[in-house]
Amino acid sequence: MKQSESITDLATALCLAQAEMGGAIKDSNNPFFKSSYADLTSVIKVIKEPFAKYGLSFVQLPVTSAGGNGIGVSTMLMHKSGQWLQGEYLLPMDKVTPQGAASSIT
Repeated sequence: MKQSESITDLATALCLAQAEMGGAIKDSNNPFFKSSYADLTSVIKVIKEPFAKYGLSFVQLPVTSAGGNGIGVSTMLMHKSGQWLQGEYLLPMDKVTPQGAASSIT
């Protein structure tokens, strides 16, 4: 996890935003596990207004490991003050190919 020198404004804004957020609606189905889940669109729908109200935004970008045998996502949470938090989630690839990358992240 990486962060800006200070995250006090970001932490306050996130606390206020989370207090206004409801739960994401589980409107997608996984027939393999016979379960429902909240897809990314449902999650974004829940956070969009509180994030905008308190000056928060996020971005997610694909990343690879230094050796090139892992793939994942980097998520950055930002505040209008310029403060930020960033973390990565990496998964190993069985094969270092486009198909191996897609297999790891899906």
